Amino acid sequence: MLREINLAENRERTISNTIRDAEERYTKATEKLQKARIRLQQAEIKADEIRISGLAQMDKERQDLVDAADNDLNGLEDSKNNAIRFEKQRAIEQVRQQVSRLASQRALESLNSRMTNQLHMQLIDYHIGMLRSMSNK
Repeated sequence: MLREINLAENRERTISNTIRDAEERYTKATEKLQKARIRLQQAEIKADEIRISGLAQMDKERQDLVDAADNDLNGLEDSKNNAIRFEKQRAIEQVRQQVSRLASQRALESLNSRMTNQLHMQLIDYHIGMLRSMSNK
């Protein structure tokens, strides 16, 4: 009978130790699960921060590209306007030169067609007289 009591006590101790070990493992597993949940929440928060930061960076870079394109477009527009002004001034100058040349040609033609030898001699005499009066002074 003593042997059966010892066996029962050993069995009871073994069962008690097994239950205690299981409870300790359960407690440790619960703690690990809680820590894992905390790490998961932290990871989710970090992922949200990274996503928001990435979206903000994308928006900033998109706006920078739009601004750069606008600046390039404005520069091209200014260049175009300067080129147009330059070409306009050049065309105006060419027209002035042509008008001046044509006016000179017509005046010379008119003068030659009206100039007789007698008128030519009178004009020469007139200018010689003017030069003499200027040199006497």
